[in-house]
Amino acid sequence: MRVRELDARTAPDELLLAFHQLELACHAELQPGEPPRSADEAIAFHRHQPATHTSCHWLADGGTAALYVHGPTAAFVHLLVHPEHRRRGIGSALLDSVRVRCAELRVTSLHGHHTTPAGAAFATRFGAVDGQRIVRSLLHLRAAELPEPRTPAGWRLTTWLGRVPDEYLDAYVRSRGSMDDAPMPEGMEFPTWTAETVRASEESLARREREMRLTVALDRHGEVGAFTELRLSRGSRLGFTDDSATAAAHRGKGLARAVKLASLRQLRADHPEVDVVSTSNAEENAAMRHINGSIGFRPTVTETMSTLRP
Repeated sequence: MRVRELDARTAPDELLLAFHQLELACHAELQPGEPPRSADEAIAFHRHQPATHTSCHWLADGGTAALYVHGPTAAFVHLLVHPEHRRRGIGSALLDSVRVRCAELRVTSLHGHHTTPAGAAFATRFGAVDGQRIVRSLLHLRAAELPEPRTPAGWRLTTWLGRVPDEYLDAYVRSRGSMDDAPMPEGMEFPTWTAETVRASEESLARREREMRLTVALDRHGEVGAFTELRLSRGSRLGFTDDSATAAAHRGKGLARAVKLASLRQLRADHPEVDVVSTSNAEENAAMRHINGSIGFRPTVTETMSTLRP
């Protein structure tokens, strides 16, 4: 069984295209109801990862693996095997290569997700322990009822495209600290966002031709009370909700719902071609799931995170 490691930053498009082909073969299991991303979008995703974390890629006949290392306890593997090529040792060979690299990078916790009984059995076979469950939900944007958002006195909503303005960068970084108390798997320590992290993410998205749409609630002093980020690739019919959060001091004011509604209304106005918006939330995050449900998001699949000590 030959497993080939490649550098996605310089690999020929035809090699990265194999990752897209595997995505398409497994799409119904992973993201039911969503339009699949295009080949160009998939190639750009793998080629232009942010420079603030380590990315590794492997290719086998009938399978692929990608590793994203943000820290010793925050490393993530995305391993796919074509449905017609399973039970031939391809997944095992790919995971062996991933674990060798994890040892080199001093990774202590490796996390992956599964959505099917076969995926669960594969994780169990290697001693991975199931933990947090992530609920993926979809909103049919064109048909959604999106009322005008309401904000408390002293707050205003605005959307930044592509880049956080310099004068608000520090305030935005502080607001991202509100993610620190979001539900996380036990023992996972994700690096705190910094100005450098924000700018690296923006640069990566720009190189992928992926639009960042960051909607925030600002008070009269320019502090960010809540935010939500939507991402959209050029020509895609699918919008993706990335992180959303409300600063602890400003919870219970309706800011989270307001930024969500404003973001979706603006997306629909700017991009009428978008059919579907996806979002993912920890199953135990009842507050955010309630807000999303009240807007019209409906669950489609649940991902279970499994953790392996490599």
